[in-house]
Amino acid sequence: MRSLNTVIRISGAGLLSAVVTVGLLGCGHNSVTTPIQETPPQITVAVSPGSANIVVLPGGTQQFTATLTNDLTNKGVTWIVSCDTPPCGSVSPTSTTSGVPTMYTAPANAPPTDLYVTIGAISVAQNSASASGGLMVPAFTVSVTPVDALIPVGSTQQFTASVPNYPQDRPLNWTLTQNGAACSPTCGSLSASSTQNGTPTTYSAPSTMPTSPSVVLSATSITDGSKAAAAAITLSSGIVQLGPNSMDFGHVLLNVSTSPQSTTLTNTATGALRITSITITGANAGDFAQTNTCPSSLDAGMSCTISVIFTPTNAEDRSASVSIADDSSDSPQQVSLSGAGKEMPNMAAVRSALAGTGRVAVPIPTGPATVGTRILPLIDSTREDPFLANGARRELLVRFWYPAVLTEACKQAPYTSPKVWSYLSQLAGVHLPEVTTNSCMDADMADGSHPIVVFTHGYTGTFTDYTYLFEDLASRGYVVTSLAHTYETTAVEFPDGRLVKSKLGSYLKNSRRGDDLAFAGSVRIEDLKFVLNELEHLNAKTGDRFAGKLDLSRVAIAGHSLGGTTAFLALDQDARFRAAIVLDGYVPVALIHPTPAPVLILGASQEKQSPGRCRLWDSLRGPRTFVNLRGAEHLTLSDAIWLAKGVIKTGPMGPEKTVAVIREQIAGFMEANLREQSLTFSTTAPPSDHADPSVVMEGESPCREP
Repeated sequence: MRSLNTVIRISGAGLLSAVVTVGLLGCGHNSVTTPIQETPPQITVAVSPGSANIVVLPGGTQQFTATLTNDLTNKGVTWIVSCDTPPCGSVSPTSTTSGVPTMYTAPANAPPTDLYVTIGAISVAQNSASASGGLMVPAFTVSVTPVDALIPVGSTQQFTASVPNYPQDRPLNWTLTQNGAACSPTCGSLSASSTQNGTPTTYSAPSTMPTSPSVVLSATSITDGSKAAAAAITLSSGIVQLGPNSMDFGHVLLNVSTSPQSTTLTNTATGALRITSITITGANAGDFAQTNTCPSSLDAGMSCTISVIFTPTNAEDRSASVSIADDSSDSPQQVSLSGAGKEMPNMAAVRSALAGTGRVAVPIPTGPATVGTRILPLIDSTREDPFLANGARRELLVRFWYPAVLTEACKQAPYTSPKVWSYLSQLAGVHLPEVTTNSCMDADMADGSHPIVVFTHGYTGTFTDYTYLFEDLASRGYVVTSLAHTYETTAVEFPDGRLVKSKLGSYLKNSRRGDDLAFAGSVRIEDLKFVLNELEHLNAKTGDRFAGKLDLSRVAIAGHSLGGTTAFLALDQDARFRAAIVLDGYVPVALIHPTPAPVLILGASQEKQSPGRCRLWDSLRGPRTFVNLRGAEHLTLSDAIWLAKGVIKTGPMGPEKTVAVIREQIAGFMEANLREQSLTFSTTAPPSDHADPSVVMEGESPCREP
């Protein structure tokens, strides 16, 4: 008879061994001893600083430190430096033990576009354990403010050239030209032909009007002569100075008022300026309204402000002028106004379509990964909520969509909370349909380090209004972080059951207050910065399902409508955002700044580009793409395209192909600019028997005539 006896013991080295003795009963001479090793604890790696907002100038240095847990043999890490377009810089030493720093040194020369560098630390003992930090080596770009001005002969105006992110010891040369040829002193003179970065020069207009009133003032870097920027000057024979002398409001939803844009009027004479009237004139004068602080008599050297609001009444290009009648010889001065209306959907038809639908499904994602979703409440303890007057801290709700791995049965996620859906039904005046999603609630995130897309919704929208896009990006390996901007979003339900409604109206009732757009935008910027900080904390939080799986060196910002505007501004204000996706958004000319970061613009039926959009395009210095969805409308880019299928305009492509095109264009942009690859994904799009969208790439211009 055979027997199997097992004895288990712990060796002095801490390894689990098993002695298995096999023999015949009574004949225990023959035995086999088989050591079985215990599975060692998993090593974790953390890098400090992580993906903080770090800028390192060319040739500069930054220290990084890796901290390891469970590295029992103290083998430490190997450091890896990577970036989009080498050279990326270097680290020394390339291997360190836990807690011992390495020093990163940036390339000696400035990169052609902002260089985003990832500093990776890989465990020597367990190469599946790694972490990374990030930084940006800024490109050398030049900007000039103001970008244009109307200046009377004999008057002066200060202009400032700057090289963002660089210290003052970056001098610039100034030149004046007309038709490409040097023109000074005939066209004016400068107090300094060379200035340090950020130091102004004073332009003095000539005492008499030259042959041409148009002058170009250029600032060229002495450090890098290929880097320059310019301001447009228009000379006048009067005494009124205006800056700017044009305003472009871009594409605005019908009957929605914009935030005001302003121009400053200055009396450059030695005596008082008599102002008779300030009025809006032109064929579309009724779409513009002005207010001003100008008295009937403006003293010498004094200034006043004229502010204009645009409220389009027609879905077409609109233009007018601010006409200023005064006793200047060039009266009346004209400030040109432009904008375009964007048609709202036929809400009666939308309600009818929704009322007749009992159940709808989010279009199926096209990527290979299972999609998980998670909702997380956040409180910014450092900031009072600007919508409240009681000192309460700013409270936000964030929803994630991400590549998931199922360790148990999928719990299908709701489209949005029942309370929110019920309230939206009440506002819409119909019983909204039940929605089936493609997401698993609270599933574990797939292994790996995943790039991130932070999304900011349309004005008074909700953070689930783009689920067809979020699920698709998550299925392709991205983590989407969508914010509900509390008290602006139409409604949001917090985990404790509170339903918080908008203080600014709702797109469902067309009751939105346009006078608060600038305020809402400023709140959004701070919300985004806070959420970025929270993502860093979440990535470092031991035991969280997201810990160590968020690639915070590869973060894009995206948004629709006001969210698109916010996305572009956030790209300029926070270097942690590496790229921006602007979905039918408009950026006021006054807020446009040159940027070398990658930008994707998707527009809805914008065959003729506004001056503001053209200026935005011209300000882009890095990889850029403009996609025009012909025949589409503003809500085509949202979930309305499938919720109210057949009612929301999609142009000749139809809803299925439009969904596929939007997904593919955004995913392709992300692959190229966050993952540095070019991949092609199959989609559920029908055969290409429809008109394709207009696509304009870097080196071309969307401002050409169609």
